[in-house]
Amino acid sequence: MSPGEIDVQVVRRHLAALRESLRVLATRSGVSLEDLDTDTEERWVVERGLQLCAQNSLDIATHIAASRGRDVPDYASAIDELGRLGVLTHEFAQEFRSVAGFRNVVVHGYLDVDLDVLHALLHDRLGDFESFAVQIETYLQSL
Repeated sequence: MSPGEIDVQVVRRHLAALRESLRVLATRSGVSLEDLDTDTEERWVVERGLQLCAQNSLDIATHIAASRGRDVPDYASAIDELGRLGVLTHEFAQEFRSVAGFRNVVVHGYLDVDLDVLHALLHDRLGDFESFAVQIETYLQSL
């Protein structure tokens, strides 16, 4: 890979890891908020799965932005940049950028992870990660 070139294999490995995490999380679709509160192991599975979804998505975003010569000082900026570059739709990028904040909370433990947020991500927002993957695949096919 030369400078300024996307390493498609790296991006595809991240996409595969993202989709594997989504597969595991789909098996948890019936988990209630109470289960997340009382079952530590269940909460860890969901939290770790969502963390992996976020991290793989953000790693893809930073790789593509950097390969296009864009300086992105943080993860949210990387998502914004993909919207400006047309890799992601602008509207989707505006919504999806919040994944950076979620990732930071989970990884750095700034605050306790809000169980309502975990539950909502698990039940209402997994499709966002799949939409991200589809838009990235479409971009890769256009190269």
